Amino acid sequence: MRNKAIGVLGSTMLHAALVLLGLLALASGDISVVELTATQVQEAYEQGEYTAEELTLAFLERIETYEPVYNAFVYLNPDAVETAKALDKEYAASGPRGPLHGVPVVIKDNMNLAGVPTSNGYWGFRRSTGGLDMIPSRDASVVARLQEAGAIIMGKTNLPDFARSGTVSDSSAINRTYNSYGLELVPGGSSGGTATAVSGSFAVLGLGTETGGSIQNPAASQSLVGIKPSIGLVPIDGIAPLVAQRDVAGPLTKTVADAAATLEVLAGVTIQDVRTYNGLASMPEESYVTFLDPEGLQGKRLGVYDGVWGNALSPEVEEAYNQMLDIAMDLGADLVTNVFNNSGWTEIYEDSPSNVTFGYTLYHDLNLYFQDLGDTSDFNSVEEWEEKTNRTMGDDSAVGPFSVTDSGTGGDPLTDPMYWEYAGWRSRVYKKYREIMEDEQLDGLIYPFSAIPLPKFEEGGVGAISVSEINHIGLPQITLPAGYLDGGQPFAINFIGKDLYTEAELISMSYAFEQATMLREAPEGPEEQVSFGNCQCTTF
Repeated sequence: MRNKAIGVLGSTMLHAALVLLGLLALASGDISVVELTATQVQEAYEQGEYTAEELTLAFLERIETYEPVYNAFVYLNPDAVETAKALDKEYAASGPRGPLHGVPVVIKDNMNLAGVPTSNGYWGFRRSTGGLDMIPSRDASVVARLQEAGAIIMGKTNLPDFARSGTVSDSSAINRTYNSYGLELVPGGSSGGTATAVSGSFAVLGLGTETGGSIQNPAASQSLVGIKPSIGLVPIDGIAPLVAQRDVAGPLTKTVADAAATLEVLAGVTIQDVRTYNGLASMPEESYVTFLDPEGLQGKRLGVYDGVWGNALSPEVEEAYNQMLDIAMDLGADLVTNVFNNSGWTEIYEDSPSNVTFGYTLYHDLNLYFQDLGDTSDFNSVEEWEEKTNRTMGDDSAVGPFSVTDSGTGGDPLTDPMYWEYAGWRSRVYKKYREIMEDEQLDGLIYPFSAIPLPKFEEGGVGAISVSEINHIGLPQITLPAGYLDGGQPFAINFIGKDLYTEAELISMSYAFEQATMLREAPEGPEEQVSFGNCQCTTF
């Protein structure tokens, strides 16, 4: 996909950009950033082992070395070191703001960072790639909340055009992002850039979004913890939509503790996203961090995979999954089989309207997002972009050309009858799910992420099991590292909530499993320094 012959040029240009910005002007010492967690960062700050500035420089040195290999970044933040310096001064004067103070993070490049183009993976939303700059006037709420918590945004990460793939993170903006565990393995999509940056230790943690698997897929593909929150728990304003009725945002981290701390920062109401008021009464009064319980699986009753939500498990996956079930039982869980068989679930779920597929509301949802960008953007509607470029929005997409306008004009609840048809079906499916959970007295489900081993590029999709069901209903789910298959591919399991807004219970169960197993291992990285081309990230 990319010309390997120009790899040295890419590395040289990235180094030159960092030096020009003064990002490598100071030595970072002997700080090891590999597998570093937010918890460890706070401990180091408290002990005076290093400063936020020194830590940021250490991450930038690692980015300089490996970004030409993995191609995770669309944008590197030239203000990262200055932000770290300011946070160091604040820490010295008044202590940390919280668990993310001075923690280097990344955000997916469908999230607005004021004054910086949001590519959404598409060539047409950046002047530097021949399009128009889509520059927001304000931060997305999740980005603002990260910064208010003291996080240091290292940059914005790659995604497939318009977030339209759950397997790869190939974009027309900067081309292909690679998996930190093997350059031949798919990285997962659409938050693959964030997953590679976090797993490859370009940052401590990061943010992704999900409409149909885009947090769980890359988390599982790169042995990370991913929280796909309940719909409406975390605001999505200022995030380029795929299907606004289903879109959510959540953390990708190396540990459950970091994921819980990040969710605590992200969750909560804002007038910018009225859906967040739906879950207000269901949010726990205590911090999500207080639910980190090593005994969290004791006495829990969990449904196991019965094949109804997906395909039969491959022999290798089935063996690994059964081993994880044995661990869950050893930790005190009671496992229940055949939860959905003969329950009436299939009849209701398959009686779906025709508009459940992606794209039906994209034109409507994108236009609302464009209008909110403000006068800092080169355009504020699909029509204005197409008029100024004389192109069709969606053409030359790396994951398949299409037309945003022709994809459908539904999505307006005031004029679109299918909007309510879909909403009614979702309600029926949710009610049936809750009925099954109550009849079986379940605390949730424990499923394998996929029915097949993680594929290589050009071998097909990731085979995720719970993508459609949990996203249509809006259920929360936590994806956890669960070891590695014989071929070295990461293996993962999912804890799925029994109801909306049950993240606290999932955190408790996930933490217990994680602490008993500790199955994530740091990726070894390439055996030698290789490059797939010219670094195409920008430093606006």
